[in-house]
Amino acid sequence: MSKSREAYLGAIDDLLREVLGSLLRPPVPPPVREMNVTLGQMDCLRTIGELGEPAMSEVAAALHLHPSTVTVLVDGLVAHGLVKRRPDPKDRRVVRVAETARGRRGKEKHMAAMRERVAELLSEVSDEDLERLHGSLRLLRDAGRRWVEASGRTVARGPQGAKGAGADG
Repeated sequence: MSKSREAYLGAIDDLLREVLGSLLRPPVPPPVREMNVTLGQMDCLRTIGELGEPAMSEVAAALHLHPSTVTVLVDGLVAHGLVKRRPDPKDRRVVRVAETARGRRGKEKHMAAMRERVAELLSEVSDEDLERLHGSLRLLRDAGRRWVEASGRTVARGPQGAKGAGADG
């Protein structure tokens, strides 16, 4: 190793912040702007879609947010016709949420726009380097999963049913 492990870890942290914090996130992706929702609401919508018809508490846990915060996010999504609430048939105290067809279409447009952004960002990267990048990101994901499992923490589930290589790719 030409640098110390600590120096590499600091450089990796800086790179992740730059790539994930700015390069991959346009100010407001066009589909989000068209739907008139916040990025937080879009993240909530994606999580609801990934979980199926979760209870509000499950959405809060997956997003690592307080239930009252998720209630505000879901209120906005319901107002825009992107999700619907329904009582749990087995427990009247539980409220479940599900995507509407409009919400699903909007989410798919958003995901397509984000994939297009990644394709543009990586358009000049060779196939060989793209394969190495994919392998490195899988190493990072797997290390993160092991850390989460060992620490007893919970995290939001990754994308499911994604086109292309997907979460396990």
